[in-house]
Amino acid sequence: MTAKTRNQLLFPFIMVASLFFIWGFCHAMLDVLNKHFQNILHVSKTQSGFIQTAVFGAYFLMALPSALLIRRIGYQKGILLGLVVLAIGAFLFIPAGLVFQTFWSFLFALFVLSTGLACIETAANPYVTVLGPKDGAAGRLSTAQAFNSVAYIIAPTIGGAFIFRAHQEAGAPVDFNTLIIPYAVLGFVVLVVFGVFSLVKLPDIAGDGDDSASLDDEHTHKAPLIRQPHFIFGIATQFLYIAAQVGVNAFAVNYILENAITKDASGATSTAPLFAWYGSLTGAATSEATAAFVITFAMILYAVGRFSAAPITRFIKPNILLSLYGIINSAIILLVMANIKHISWMVLPFCWLFMSIMFPFIFAMSLRNLGEKTKLAASFLIMSIVGGAVAPPLMGYLADQYHSMAICFILPLIGFIAPTLYGFAYPSLLAKSQRAS
Repeated sequence: MTAKTRNQLLFPFIMVASLFFIWGFCHAMLDVLNKHFQNILHVSKTQSGFIQTAVFGAYFLMALPSALLIRRIGYQKGILLGLVVLAIGAFLFIPAGLVFQTFWSFLFALFVLSTGLACIETAANPYVTVLGPKDGAAGRLSTAQAFNSVAYIIAPTIGGAFIFRAHQEAGAPVDFNTLIIPYAVLGFVVLVVFGVFSLVKLPDIAGDGDDSASLDDEHTHKAPLIRQPHFIFGIATQFLYIAAQVGVNAFAVNYILENAITKDASGATSTAPLFAWYGSLTGAATSEATAAFVITFAMILYAVGRFSAAPITRFIKPNILLSLYGIINSAIILLVMANIKHISWMVLPFCWLFMSIMFPFIFAMSLRNLGEKTKLAASFLIMSIVGGAVAPPLMGYLADQYHSMAICFILPLIGFIAPTLYGFAYPSLLAKSQRAS
């Protein structure tokens, strides 16, 4: 690729990458919604897990229809449609908070919002992978995903400073404005982004698939998707990984509070010194706010992992890096499950550093050499995000049954083992897909 071509692709890359910030913010806000709904609407951990079910269930239901629609109308119109639906979902928080004031009304708003996100992601993720040389697809997608890592830093900070700004007094009316205002602002921001995108022209990608299909056609796999093991195993791996990521995100605040603040046999409360110091440093009004600010630190590590991925892949192959990070995260989760009081919570934030690359790497590796099948294949990968709908209710059930958050992290452990195995097996799987053609 010439320098001129790279420069021509830089602006559309930046424009599309800006969308990653929006859905990163939407996803990261879920991490504080679980605990917030437990507090103000008195739902159980199992019930709060249905927040993720509503969000990622929308991905499962809408990804394939979105892909079929995008094949007809193109990437840009698909993005514009997704932005409109996303804005509608954000504005639905207003009647949910002012009129209905029920858990299920908020779930419906989240479902609509996530329908828009599913359409945007189905268009934006594959578009970034094909917007340049195929060897740089994983690093390029990881760089774009770094934009949502920045949003992941901001969202829990808003949760700590705004949503968890004060204790809810027993019997006092619930203040839903702490939920309405952030999502109303989000809706207006999305409409502004819609206006900008409607005024620019994104370049069409030749062949609607692999960026180099026309130049490097001999490497494009001809076999049906079902006969390409690097893609099929990629879907299974993405399902298990997303289950791990969303499960960790959903109950991180619960786990941190349970591990950092303990009671002895006499009922006396003991707080981890570092946790108390961090709460004082951040000026957190409540222990929940302190835990949310711990997630902010975790998201900084997440962003570091995303921004550093592309440079690292110049020296380490993406599949090997994926496996190494999977091994490290499996070890971290084992320490979390050990539930060493006042200690294990300090280890948990580093999980985000090493899972930062997993979604973009698995996504890009699974789409390699698929040519004109890229859009359809991408929709199946987006559908695999339904793993995020399955894990939180199961983790919440285990936590409610055993009265411990530590035991439920067995599900994320399985989810981090899967990318480890996929990374090591990837060269063999890719070769089998080539031979199937």
